[in-house]
Formats: sequence, C-alpha cells, structure tokens
Amino acid sequence: IAIGYIVGTTGSFNGALIYVGVHALVAIISYLVLVGDIKRIELKPVAGQLS
Repeated sequence: IAIGYIVGTTGSFNGALIYVGVHALVAIISYLVLVGDIKRIELKPVAGQLS
C-alpha cells in the first residue's frame, strides 16, 4: 500500500526504492540489536550413554 502510494504520488519508483532500502537497514539493525551475539551450542556427552 505504501509503495503504491509513493509511486502514485511521485510517478516514479525512486522513492519506493528508497523506502524499501531504508526499511531493510532498519530491519538489519533491529535484528542485530534484538538477537545479539549468535554462539554455537556445544553439547556434552551424557554419562552412561552408549556411543
């Protein structure tokens, strides 16, 4: 809806591309802030379990 409004108002896709790019940057920054460091989980063997 927002992209259609931008294209309809300006008659060009330039504003829509900027809109999508800005939202992509906001999404990346939000992901990095909310998720934080991603670390590998190391599982330890259970005592008495057969291999």
